[in-house]
Amino acid sequence: AHTMHIYGSPLSPFVARIILACKHKGLGYTIAMPEGGLKTPEYLALNPFGKIPTVKDGSTVLFESGVILPYLDDKYPKKKKVIPASPAAAGNAGLIARVCDLYVQEPALDLFRQVVGRAPKDKAAAKKALADMEAALDILNGYISPGPCATGKSFTIADCYVIPALLFATAVGPLFGLKDPLKGRPNVKKYWAAIKKHPAAKAHMTETQKIMKDRLK
Repeated sequence: AHTMHIYGSPLSPFVARIILACKHKGLGYTIAMPEGGLKTPEYLALNPFGKIPTVKDGSTVLFESGVILPYLDDKYPKKKKVIPASPAAAGNAGLIARVCDLYVQEPALDLFRQVVGRAPKDKAAAKKALADMEAALDILNGYISPGPCATGKSFTIADCYVIPALLFATAVGPLFGLKDPLKGRPNVKKYWAAIKKHPAAKAHMTETQKIMKDRLK
């Protein structure tokens, strides 16, 4: 069977979006970090920015998750879609995805980088990131469905973004004094409990949470 290759790590929220889509669609894939690192001539020939994810699907090479996800739907139209057919539903899913991408995930990653030493310890920056993340979760609560998926019954591109964003938010929040980042956000909290039962999400989260725990030790 045809198998695409994903360059990256499952812990990366950007890579996770692709993994979740592939699992939902039933697409075969392999995943590994590029041999020799992100800045080798060989990898830069695939992705000149030296970032992840990059996908090699036969002769097609693409990077940026926002490009790869629509490609997967277009390339494999007989598989389950992640982008809804109607413009309104697609727009709603895209909006939820964007809120998580820019406003929930970014401050959560800022906090994560401080914990693992990728950024200097900075109490003021951490306080701002935590406040920004909480504000974004409040807004997300007004748009997300309480389940079983982010837009309602169907797994979409929104879930591909929300799941990794909430994985980071719920992992780093308690380390900065926010015991339960989902408290007071009933739609997000119900969604988070429900999506963990989805086969694609469950498989990915089982793998990723172990890696996350190891990194945060």
